[in-house]
Amino acid sequence: MSELIGIVEEIYANFGRGNVDAIVETFAEDIHFVHAGGPDIPYAKDRRGKSEAAAFFADLAAAVEVTSFEPRRYFERENAVMVVGHWSGRSRPAGRAFASEWAMLWEFDGKKVKFYRAYEDTAAVAKAFAQ
Repeated sequence: MSELIGIVEEIYANFGRGNVDAIVETFAEDIHFVHAGGPDIPYAKDRRGKSEAAAFFADLAAAVEVTSFEPRRYFERENAVMVVGHWSGRSRPAGRAFASEWAMLWEFDGKKVKFYRAYEDTAAVAKAFAQ
C-alpha cells in the first residue's frame, strides 16, 4: 500500500469514528473541497480553505444519518488517489432513505490534501431530501 492510499484510508477510518479534527488535519490550508449535488442536497457545496472544508462535516451530520459507508477500491496515480465505494443513509429533514455508489478524488501536495471532489448519484440523494 502506498503512503497516499494510507492517508485516505485513515481519513475514512476517522470518518467512521467521528474524528473530524483528525480528518481536517490532513487538509492543506488552501484546500479546494467540492461535493456536488445542487441546492436540494444541504451539504453539497464548493468550498475553499480549511475552515470551509471542515464545515462540510457539520453540514453532513445535520442533514444525514449515515447508515453505511464502504470504500471498495483504491487507485493511485502520481499525487492523486481515487476511491470508489457505496454509502447509504437517511435524510434528517424528510426521514427518507437513500443509497448511492460514489467516487472520491483526493489530490495531494506532499502529504496534505489540496483538492477533493466527490461524485455520487445526486438524483437518488436529492430525492431523499425532497419535501
